[in-house]
Amino acid sequence: MSEQLRVLVTVPFCEQHMERLREAAGPHAVLTQVNVPLDGEEMRELLKGADAVIGEPAPGLLAEGTPVRWVQMTWAGTDLYTRGRVAFPPNTQLTNVAGIAFGHIISQFVVGQVIAIAQNFPAYVRLQEREEWMGAGPVASLEDARVLILGAGDLGGLTAKRLSGFDCHCTGVCRNVEAPRPYFERLVTLDDAEDELPVSDVVINCLPNTDETKGWLDERRLRLMRRDAILANVGRGNFVDCDALARVLAEGRLRGAALDVTEPEPLPKGHPLWQEPRCFITPHQAGGSFGKSAGTEERICEVACANLRHFVSGEPLEHRVI
Repeated sequence: MSEQLRVLVTVPFCEQHMERLREAAGPHAVLTQVNVPLDGEEMRELLKGADAVIGEPAPGLLAEGTPVRWVQMTWAGTDLYTRGRVAFPPNTQLTNVAGIAFGHIISQFVVGQVIAIAQNFPAYVRLQEREEWMGAGPVASLEDARVLILGAGDLGGLTAKRLSGFDCHCTGVCRNVEAPRPYFERLVTLDDAEDELPVSDVVINCLPNTDETKGWLDERRLRLMRRDAILANVGRGNFVDCDALARVLAEGRLRGAALDVTEPEPLPKGHPLWQEPRCFITPHQAGGSFGKSAGTEERICEVACANLRHFVSGEPLEHRVI
């Protein structure tokens, strides 16, 4: 690419990472980083002068006819562009960082959630707030626990790896059950996952938002789960029917649930799950990146740099969505 490449960076990469991005883009590129919030018109003007964007500009600003030929997301989920009301420009390529950037930190988060519920940590936090020195009841052991992980890719695989250290037996849910997936003892499709619910001690959702996964864990399936099972959702909020989950927990079913994502999001004030003592809610924080996880920032930078080199040389982009 001999003409000047104009790259707009709308996320807070540190200067060291910006230097690596400039090096990857080459001498004929100009990288402009936006470090302050901009209104829609200001961002639209910047996009008019960009060939590529690293970040997530509002879908409505990427109107058809924009010079932007490629958007490199720093997220794994692509719902903003692929499932929104505004169509993504047909002549613009879209890539993300799924399958490489967030698995390490989110799987750590998942294991922390599961252990917290198994060891009654949320109950002990409430007891400490009341300055009460007392036990919170029996704990649940993960030794020989049967774990159903919906999603057997990078995130699900790393979760299985970490839980295998607790001597758990992990079953993964994926489309291709013939592919080698370490740390899973068994693989099943989503069509067969329902049969695993009554025999699983822990159920973890890592699946993205699709027509097949939306509302999958409804009230009927929640009632198929073991009464003392642990549920964790770090995939998409609409995988679990939160109203049904509130009813099930209120009846004393399930040991506990950990939700980093909800439907709707944020969970409305007054929703019964806020006051449910066996529901552990976090505000979509499992996949911390900029300013939260140096390792995740590094992996995002690696993907962006690799794709910059591909884009400049006219090679196919990695992690392409559209």
